Amino acid sequence: MSRHPKGKEVTKQAVLAELERLRQGRHARYQTLVGRFARCRKVQTTVALFAAAVEASARTYNRTPLNAPPGSLPPVS
Repeated sequence: MSRHPKGKEVTKQAVLAELERLRQGRHARYQTLVGRFARCRKVQTTVALFAAAVEASARTYNRTPLNAPPGSLPPVS
């Protein structure tokens, strides 16, 4: 038998309370922005699509124009 049955019960209650907070999503690590991001698959997908769109846009606007082929007409302004 344990010498500190009351201490064991307090520890058990603390562990059960921690598990309940985890189950309900109220644990401290889920209250940070990164914690919420890590749990939400929709947000992760949205961020990935947004990053891909920004990258594609950057590629579009940073390209170098091609020179006109020799003998072609100059552009009309």
